[in-house]
Amino acid sequence: MLLMDADKRLAGIITRGDILRSLDEDPSGAMTLLEAGSRKMIVTYPDETLHEAAAKMLRNNIGRLPVVDRKDPQHVVGYLGRPGIMAARLHRLHEEHVREPGWVKRFQ
Repeated sequence: MLLMDADKRLAGIITRGDILRSLDEDPSGAMTLLEAGSRKMIVTYPDETLHEAAAKMLRNNIGRLPVVDRKDPQHVVGYLGRPGIMAARLHRLHEEHVREPGWVKRFQ
């Protein structure tokens, strides 16, 4: 989950793992979300390819990336997760499958 400051700018990110880890450290649950989460974030940009974003996820063993403006990295423009990448990949495979039979028939 993205953590935003009062001006709706990206302040951090918190994952289920962060929450579980913080509860192990402080069973009272008094730790703030920002304290439990991370301010050092791996992000992606709108002009990057899905391949580049997926590679960042794999290299860093994460499942989601904030999509931020390259000129203003605290301005969130989207959120990309594994399901979004898989949906785009499935769409692409479907397009290739539909296009393929027409291409073959032209040469028969």
